[in-house]
Amino acid sequence: MPLPSKLPDDFNLKAAENTSKIIIWANRYVILKKIGAGNFGTAFLIEDKEEKNIDRKKKVLKQICVGPVDPGETVDAMHEARLLARMKHKNIVQLHESFLDGQFFCIVLEYCEGGDLECKINEHKLKNEHINEQQVIKWLKQMLNAINHMHQSRVLHRDLKSRNIFLKNNQIKIGDFGISRILLGESDKASTFVGTPYYMSPEVLKHERYDEKCDIWSLGCVLYEICCFTHAFSGSSLMAVMFKIVSDYNPSLPQLYSRALNTILERCLYRDPRNRPTAAEVLAHPIFGEEKIPFKNSKEHLTARQRLKVRKQLEADRKLKMLKEMTRQNFEQKERI
Repeated sequence: MPLPSKLPDDFNLKAAENTSKIIIWANRYVILKKIGAGNFGTAFLIEDKEEKNIDRKKKVLKQICVGPVDPGETVDAMHEARLLARMKHKNIVQLHESFLDGQFFCIVLEYCEGGDLECKINEHKLKNEHINEQQVIKWLKQMLNAINHMHQSRVLHRDLKSRNIFLKNNQIKIGDFGISRILLGESDKASTFVGTPYYMSPEVLKHERYDEKCDIWSLGCVLYEICCFTHAFSGSSLMAVMFKIVSDYNPSLPQLYSRALNTILERCLYRDPRNRPTAAEVLAHPIFGEEKIPFKNSKEHLTARQRLKVRKQLEADRKLKMLKEMTRQNFEQKERI
């Protein structure tokens, strides 16, 4: 049964904060509890009584206050929600339904019982227990698969961060497309200043035009956070954080992680977006294949094929360093002129 264009006049989501169960519509959706609130709205855990699959009965209702909007903006919001609902991927939080209720835009989403990645990172931080590289690579690959699918669908997330990445049966699910953008063409570049400062790319901070490479930068920041339990770029103030992002500061991973993983981080955090890889290019790295790039102390156990991969990787690293140095020198020459 489809959702209505608006909820009944006597329905009040605010009452859900004080009531354990409230029928939403036609005896289908029941609010169980409030599970979150932020600048963009309130989230409720709900039960879908018509869902036959027991693992999918629980869902999330997100209520976003949009205020009084004109009909054109309403149509745009509904259109974008329908586009996102068709973006089905095992590593993306599924958007099931969307509807308007007065000044509220409501969406029904897949429920992820594992919470968000930020909470998982904090759990390990409190235990002083690092996340092993095998798990990091597994999560990173899943995030890249989701981002690659988004970008192929001409969608930018623009606010990737650990709080917007969820876990379901320990599988990554990227969600919260509240400020996502549907790209209209291959050359389209956005220019709106959105996102979370700790994860913002240099081009976004400098109010320059940007494309899908801004999501790759944010992914690098999330990778660093998973491995180091802190932000890649931090400071005593917002201005200090922004200065670090646009300066020559280059974060790196602890030595307990492989050089291969650190190389991926470095490439995601290239300040020139033209030098940053696409999600598909990162996925092509051997670290995500069956044959993992080994640690340095295991070099003597390499096969001929593995040695060839390592040589190619080292050569690629050397060329990228040369390119970075040439870019820096050209920039300094222009500054002197």
